[in-house]
Amino acid sequence: MTMAVVPEDEPVFSIRRRFDADAARLFRAFVEPARLAHWFVVEGYRTPADRMKVTARPGGRVDAVMIADADGSEIPFGFRYAELEAPRRVVLAFDEEQEVVTVTLNERDDGGTDLSYTLAAPATEEPDLARRGAEDMLDRIAAAVDRGAI
Repeated sequence: MTMAVVPEDEPVFSIRRRFDADAARLFRAFVEPARLAHWFVVEGYRTPADRMKVTARPGGRVDAVMIADADGSEIPFGFRYAELEAPRRVVLAFDEEQEVVTVTLNERDDGGTDLSYTLAAPATEEPDLARRGAEDMLDRIAAAVDRGAI
C-alpha cells in the first residue's frame, strides 16, 4: 500500500542504471544503516551509520544526520518508507519537500540488476540540481558495490 501520493501532473524524472549486483544486495543498500552510509550523503559531508535510526518497514522511518567534513556542523534529515517489497521495490517519502522516490530493482539473467529511480515532486526551480543529486547518489552506490561495501 502506498502511503505517500504525489499528483500525476507533478514533474517527474527517471534514471536507469545497471549494477553488477543482485537485487537483494542492492535492496539492502536502502534499508541497512552501514550500507546507507556509503551513498546517502552529499559532497563534503558524511552520514555515519551509528547516527542513523532505521525502521525498515512500510510506514517506518530513517532519521539521520549529515556531518560537514569542513567544520563538523550537522544537518539532520529523515524520510519514510512508504513501501518496501524486498528485494524489488522501495518507495521513500520526504514529507517536508513533498517528494516521493520510487526505486525498482529488476534482476537480470546474468545476476546483475537494472535499477530504476523515479522522483515525483512539486515543481522546483532547479530540477537539474535534483537530478544531479540523484545521479551522484547512484554513482556512490555503484562505487560501493565495486568496493564490496554494498
